[in-house]
Amino acid sequence: MSENANISPLTLHTDILPYTGEGAKEAVENLTLIHGWAAENSIWQDWAIEFLSPHYRVHLIELPGFGQSPHFENLENGRIDQAWLESLIEALPEHTHLLGWSLGGLLAQQIALREPERVKSLVCLASTPRFVQNDGWRWAVSPPLMADFIKALGVEYVGVLKQFWNLQLQGTENARPLMKRLRQHMSQRSLPHYSGLLQGLYLLRDIDNRDALLNLTQPTLWLLGEHDPLIPKELIQALSELQPDGETRILPGAGHMPFFSHPEDTARELLAFLRAHPYHS
Repeated sequence: MSENANISPLTLHTDILPYTGEGAKEAVENLTLIHGWAAENSIWQDWAIEFLSPHYRVHLIELPGFGQSPHFENLENGRIDQAWLESLIEALPEHTHLLGWSLGGLLAQQIALREPERVKSLVCLASTPRFVQNDGWRWAVSPPLMADFIKALGVEYVGVLKQFWNLQLQGTENARPLMKRLRQHMSQRSLPHYSGLLQGLYLLRDIDNRDALLNLTQPTLWLLGEHDPLIPKELIQALSELQPDGETRILPGAGHMPFFSHPEDTARELLAFLRAHPYHS
């Protein structure tokens, strides 16, 4: 039997932001956020406090090996997805709206499929059902680019992180000052663990949720940046076929980090969707 056959879930670090609105706290709904590759909770905590906490009790979960979450050691490729999902599911509140950004969105789709009673609505921010191109799937990054990232990570992963962060803001309005802000943020944070970074890249390369989208029962919103270099907005054409009941919105001028470059616009679209799909009667 493989040494990875029975892997215990990790206890992932979660920041719970208190509700700051004026309504009755017992009626406040949960909203859970899962960040993307090479990120951590601090990248969007200020945005969540300003725009989301006045309306929801917000839970920010850090992926394995990122931020303050522990990492899995020596995890076989075929077990990464299951191990990460089980850890994330353990960190979820009993009932919640769920938002996943980029890699977090790929995982959020799978969580929503596995936990339809707990996940009340799903938002995929700058995300996709498949991150890498294959068999006619054009709305994604090229396999050579992904292979280059995986190879480079083993040589000089700090440089890979900087390259990836710059790529996420590429094409965004006011990209230069935003990149300066992002570099300042990066200089003040701890680096992700190598295992978390590598396992996350394998998930980006391998996860394919396309055939499962029709099985999603929750209200779903795909919120995409107009100039995202990783998730092209033309993805909405494919989404209309893969999930006809899903909603799609394009954020004008935004790239792969809409909450960072266009915080008010992103929050407005998100809150409008969530208000249209409350889970408290």
